[in-house]
Order: sequence, then C-alpha cells, then structure tokens
Amino acid sequence: MEIDNTQQTVLLVDDEENILRSLKRLLIEDDYNILTASSGQQGLELLDSNRVSLIISDQRMPEMTGSEFLARARENVPEAVRIMLTGYSDINATMEAINKGEVYKYITKPWNDEEMRLTVREAIERYFLTEENKRLARELKEWNVKLEQRVKEQTIDIEKRNKALLVFNYRLKRNFNSCLEAFASLIELRNTSFSNHSKNVAEVSIRIAKALSLGKKEVETIGAAAHLHDIGKIGISDSILQKESKGLTSEEKKEVEQHPVRGQAAVGQIEELQEAGELIRHHHEWYNGNGYPDHLSSDMIPLGARIIGVADAVDRLANPGQGGGRYDFKGAISIVKASRNTKYDPKIVDIAEKIVEELENSVYRDIGSEDDGFMPGDLVPGMILSRDVRSGTGVLILPSGSELTFEKIEHLKRLYKMDPSNNRIYVSKKDKNI
Repeated sequence: MEIDNTQQTVLLVDDEENILRSLKRLLIEDDYNILTASSGQQGLELLDSNRVSLIISDQRMPEMTGSEFLARARENVPEAVRIMLTGYSDINATMEAINKGEVYKYITKPWNDEEMRLTVREAIERYFLTEENKRLARELKEWNVKLEQRVKEQTIDIEKRNKALLVFNYRLKRNFNSCLEAFASLIELRNTSFSNHSKNVAEVSIRIAKALSLGKKEVETIGAAAHLHDIGKIGISDSILQKESKGLTSEEKKEVEQHPVRGQAAVGQIEELQEAGELIRHHHEWYNGNGYPDHLSSDMIPLGARIIGVADAVDRLANPGQGGGRYDFKGAISIVKASRNTKYDPKIVDIAEKIVEELENSVYRDIGSEDDGFMPGDLVPGMILSRDVRSGTGVLILPSGSELTFEKIEHLKRLYKMDPSNNRIYVSKKDKNI
C-alpha cells in the first residue's frame, strides 16, 4: 500500500519547545506535513483550519492537559488518530485519555526514535485505511444509486419502445425471460465489440448445464446469470471498454475487475436474481485460484460460474464481432483447452467442446456476405434471419434464426419507418432466393 506522506499532516502539541523540535526533526525525515502547537488551545485552533491525520500530544501541559485536549480533539476531528506522550507516573491520566479521547497508543518519555517513527507510520496507515474505506463506501453507495436510476430509466425506456414499436406483445415486468433479454441488449449497447455475446454465452451455458443433468431451476439460474454476466460493465467508461486488456493501466484494470462485483450488486436488488448474482460475481475466477474478485479455486467456485466462465471465453475468442465473418470455433476451443486446470474446469471444457460443435450451424454460423442483405420491402415469408435485426437506435427487433412471416415483415416495415435504420437485413444463403 502506497501512502503519500506529503499529504499526511501530523499535529504535535507540547508546551516544551525542545520536545516539539525533537519530534519535528525526527518525523520530518518521512516527509510528513508537520504542525506544532505549544498549548491545547492552540492545537484546537490549528485543527479548525487544517486537515490532520495524526495528533501527538503531551499529557502534562498548563491550562489544558493532554487528556482534556485529546477528548476535545476527538469531538472536533474524530477521524484523526491520537497518540499521547506521557511519563511513567501519569498512568491515571493515561487511562483517562484512553477512555475519553479514544487514544490509539501512548508513548512513554523518553522515547526510542525508531519505535516512535514506526508507531507514527502505523498510525498514519490506520488513518489512511479508515479514510479509504469511508471513501470507497461513499463511492459504492453513489454508484448503486446511479446504477439503480440508470437501470430504472433504461427499463422504462425499453418498455416504452416495446409498446411503441409493437415488437413485443408482453411487458418486461410480466415476463422474466424478456427482462433478461432486454438487460442483455442494454449491455451490448454499452460495449458493441462483440455481437450477440450475451445471447451466445447464455445459449452455450444452458446447454452445458443440461448436459450435466442439472435441475430445471439451476439451469434457469445459470441462463439468467449468463445473459447478465457483463451488466457490471454499464458503469465503466467507454474509453476503458474499448481498450484491449493488455493496454489497460493498473487503475483501469482494477476498475474492470470490479465489474463482477458491481454486476452482483446490480441484480441482487431483484429477489429472483440473487442466486444468479452469485454466479455473476464469480464468473472470472480461475480454477487455480488466480482469478478475481475473490480468488476462489476448484470446487469453491460455484458450478454455474465455472460454466459461464468457459462459455464466455469460447464466445469472446471465437466471435468475429461487429465486423462480421465466420466464428473461429476451432481456434477458440484450442485456446480454452490450453488453459484447462489453470483457468477453467477441465470437465466443463470437455463438455463445452462437444456442445459448441453442435452449435456451429446455429449460434456459430456463417452470417453471409454483403450481397445477402435486404431491405424490409424485399423480404418474403419463409426467409430465415442469419443476423439479429436491430432498429436505428440499436434496439433488438428480431433475433437471428427467426423465420419471417407476413406479419413479422409488416412489423419490420413499420419499425424501419418509426426508428429509421440503414442496416440491411440478412438471411441464410439457402433462403435468400425464396
């Protein structure tokens, strides 16, 4: 832990100038900002105009004793750490200071210089940790409030769009699965590097879970967590999201590594998603314990999180992203297999390899060339979508794999007028000439 001593202010209070000079000379070597006061009253005045990390006060002073001064200092600046200098004969006063002034430590005179410096360092570290915890707690509270408001606003916006566009015939609040898909769509609007990533991860995760013969409820929980596994990234800035992981600074990496915790906090407010939140928190743990945020290993990592971790890696490595092209499944699974027993549960990797091979013609499909694109007026019933269809503002209209009917084509025509898009609509090559 690095502490900038130049930003840490130490207040020394003693009526003897030689004591103040000795302490100041000793502590200034560590680059602290040193303030001195020759009385308790002067010390209180300095506390009113300075942010002080540590107070060191003598006990025996005229007019106001050290215990009285430290008790008043605790009321004025309770966050400052307090140390008392005392003689061996002042044990009663020392106990009074500990009780009334909540003294961190007392040091008897004459002191040992190295012990004094060590005690001051420990006190400064205590102050820094306490203040840092307060700051983090405030930030987390503010972030949760902002996130809750953002999710609420986005949910309301999605509901309005769904009604206006006549795409969905049910409301998000009445259909849990639609809510999950809507949130997954929001996540991809924040990070468009990988198309259909949340949907693909959910598809692969659910199939792995079923291959392991898990119960229906557990499969549903894993599917929900997979859809929302990246929801914590909503609070990360675009500049960080757009960087390659190897190009992140240490602070940016720390910010990214908080997204599973933030994801759990976001969904944990919904009772039906609390178990899914636990899986979201741990989907970046490594099988050997070197992952984040809690460094769990092996079977200590929830099974659902291990499943999502493998599915997430496979899709990110295979996914051609917004640029289009064919999924590189063989390359992706080869990289994942190389990390079995380190990053990933080997049993799940083996199952994933078989599962994804089955999905190559659905989730991992050849999405065709630009010549396969149509506008709504050129579509005919029976065509099969080979890409998701989104509105001009990025809202998912129809997922890939949907078979077009007359009603769906009419919907597309209306939606392209309401929320204009220049994006063409892609269908499977075998269906484009129907």
